[in-house]
Amino acid sequence: MTEQPTTAYFIQSRPAPSQPWQRAEGTHITWETKAKALDRLVARREMQPSWEHRLMERITTVTEQPATEE
Repeated sequence: MTEQPTTAYFIQSRPAPSQPWQRAEGTHITWETKAKALDRLVARREMQPSWEHRLMERITTVTEQPATEE
């Protein structure tokens, strides 16, 4: 059995604390390095200073193993 975890980072934003967190409309951009994602988070905060923004981490593990033939 082989497990191959991967990590991706993305940004969620919301206009006010009472609003739900959301990804930017129509974008599903992720970054493989935390450093790049943090750079984009800083840029997003500068672009929309009145909103809240947070960095999210998605860890995906793919497990590969032999299948039965039955």
